Amino acid sequence: MTKKKDPGVTRLEDEMVEDVFAMSDAEIEAELREEGVDIDAFDKEMDDLFASALAEGGQRRLQDARKAVDLHHERQKRKEQQKSQDELRAQIAAIVAGNPDLTMAARNFEKEHHGDLEGVLEDLQELTGDDWDDDE
Repeated sequence: MTKKKDPGVTRLEDEMVEDVFAMSDAEIEAELREEGVDIDAFDKEMDDLFASALAEGGQRRLQDARKAVDLHHERQKRKEQQKSQDELRAQIAAIVAGNPDLTMAARNFEKEHHGDLEGVLEDLQELTGDDWDDDE
């Protein structure tokens, strides 16, 4: 749980930031020296901080890109599965159309029996005695 900032403190912070932005580089450097800050070390520290922030942003973008690629692959996989399902439906329809002597239940195939088209196709192949599988 985050604490709410006091509005007075927030205004003070905003004014301090505005004051720093209004300062010239020479004025900032003079204040840092006055505080005993090693300018070269401070400069390197700020460069490292900036590089770290860039790297972190890059990692975040990379993760987002990976998520997008994974999502694309999942959608492609679903499309391929749908095509496969359509092919199974076509094979089932061909068996039913080519075998008018099938039982009424087999000829009136309307439901996919919980999405098990492969099982339905195998059952129809067994009933008809035909091997409709091109892969074997």
